[in-house]
Amino acid sequence: MKTRWNGVVALAAAVGCVATARAESVAFFSDFDSALPAEVTPGLATLTGVQFFANLGPAGNQFGGSFLRSPTGNSVTLTLTNLPPHGSVAVEFLFAAIDSLDGTGSFPSGDFFRITVDGVQVFRESFANATTSQVQSYVPPPGGELARWQDLGFSGPGSFYTDSAYNFAIEPALRAVPHSATTMTIEFLMEGPGVQPLSDESWAVDNLRVVLDPAPVCDSIDFNGDGLFPDTQDISDFLTVFGGGACPTPAPGACGDIDFNNDGLFPDTEDIGALIRVFGGGACV
Repeated sequence: MKTRWNGVVALAAAVGCVATARAESVAFFSDFDSALPAEVTPGLATLTGVQFFANLGPAGNQFGGSFLRSPTGNSVTLTLTNLPPHGSVAVEFLFAAIDSLDGTGSFPSGDFFRITVDGVQVFRESFANATTSQVQSYVPPPGGELARWQDLGFSGPGSFYTDSAYNFAIEPALRAVPHSATTMTIEFLMEGPGVQPLSDESWAVDNLRVVLDPAPVCDSIDFNGDGLFPDTQDISDFLTVFGGGACPTPAPGACGDIDFNNDGLFPDTEDIGALIRVFGGGACV
């Protein structure tokens, strides 16, 4: 099987992949420019004008109007119900780190932004604005930092009251988060022993979006439709079709959809991997 798999990888490199967009669906979106959505439990957070954060962000996803601003130590919760079938989620938003957040530091001992999905922590990093000597554990991906140590309004200007902005729509930790339940609770919290009043430090989110990624469902293991399965002929015929050849086993319904795992991407090596897993009695994913 190892020799066959090495051949599969070589074949995939030669053939390449033809990508078709997966049928993602948006389960929630708010730009917080009007009434607070019913799905959001804000605690002490309020809708607040974005001030000088306005227009930060890539085209089509920029701060504007108002955002949901929260003091540190306050939990903001998004609760979604009646979700359609899916296999993972992406949580996307613009993030404003406002005023004198203290990072990992020793006084007042740290401010950590934490995100949980159904109680499972998926993100926790510290943010620092007060001085350039403070330690911030969060390292944004390329293009993720929109502003750093700038006066973007609120308690500034000057002194410890500078602000930073980030595009969390491209944060890897918040993409492809495993989830399949029909309900979902996402909690946002800036926590740590260094939490202070709103007049001293705070945070905000804008353009909050939750995207559902459909769960792959594998086709029948009898790929060539010859009524014999599981057998190695199914894998052999799949590789032939994967390589651009005709189905070697003519039969009613022979050699069906090359997108075996129904993830919308084909032909790709994930289809072959799924076929081999199911062939061996495993799960599709």
